Amino acid sequence: MNKPAGIVSYRAEGGRGGGARGGHGRDTLLSALPSVLSPSNVHISDDNWPLKRPQPVHRLDRPTSGLVVVAKTKSAAVHLSQQFEFRRAQKTYMAILNGYPHQPEDETAKDDWNVIDYDLDDSSGRNRSAITQWKVLRTAKSLHANNGTLTLVELKPKTGRYHQLRRHMAWVCKSPICGDSSYDEGSLRLRKRGLFLCSNEIMIEHPYYNSPIGRKEWDRVKKDAQNLAKEHLQEDEETGRVIVKVRIDLPSKFESFLRHEDERASKFSQQE
Repeated sequence: MNKPAGIVSYRAEGGRGGGARGGHGRDTLLSALPSVLSPSNVHISDDNWPLKRPQPVHRLDRPTSGLVVVAKTKSAAVHLSQQFEFRRAQKTYMAILNGYPHQPEDETAKDDWNVIDYDLDDSSGRNRSAITQWKVLRTAKSLHANNGTLTLVELKPKTGRYHQLRRHMAWVCKSPICGDSSYDEGSLRLRKRGLFLCSNEIMIEHPYYNSPIGRKEWDRVKKDAQNLAKEHLQEDEETGRVIVKVRIDLPSKFESFLRHEDERASKFSQQE
């Protein structure tokens, strides 16, 4: 499911972002799913049955756009939730930063990937391990950004702490994500088009094809390479597990924002 920016995943039930009774009503991804997804046609068994309402198994912040994994059956919900809980699901994000990211001396780097290992506090105020991989993809000039630079980065969170990517970029890399009203105290002009953070790729283990029954079906269908490509399916060479890998294009505002800011800065420089 490709969630637009501005939509919350669940009705708030207290804690960070909501009151005790919740403040979003029916304006949520969870409420919208039955209208855009068809019910599961799985055969009911003792350990599996279709859910009355499709269930997101993880969440994105309200201003963040991109891929959300949704389960349609009880068994899938359990297996997928465990993958996110035990960090077997692999998520990739793209972001535009206000400035060029600072790399602390104690960070490690390999194959252009940098690693942030910087604890973050949770809702109870307790510090917990938080790890993010990141690398620079490209830069653009900007009249309003820190040091006159915008930076497109790829991010891979290895943990799932509250606002982890947003806090790591702002606090460790000293380059907050553009449009982040919580952690960017820079130019208000960079907030006009919302948060530039998108979950654009997810890789998970298929909850059915890796089950004893589903494995037999997988052995039959994996010979059809065309269908596998369509369904984004592949078999891991090392583990033999069936993997679902989905990648989406970034929202058009990413490219238009970088191009517009770069053109304006270049034009101003020429006039000078």
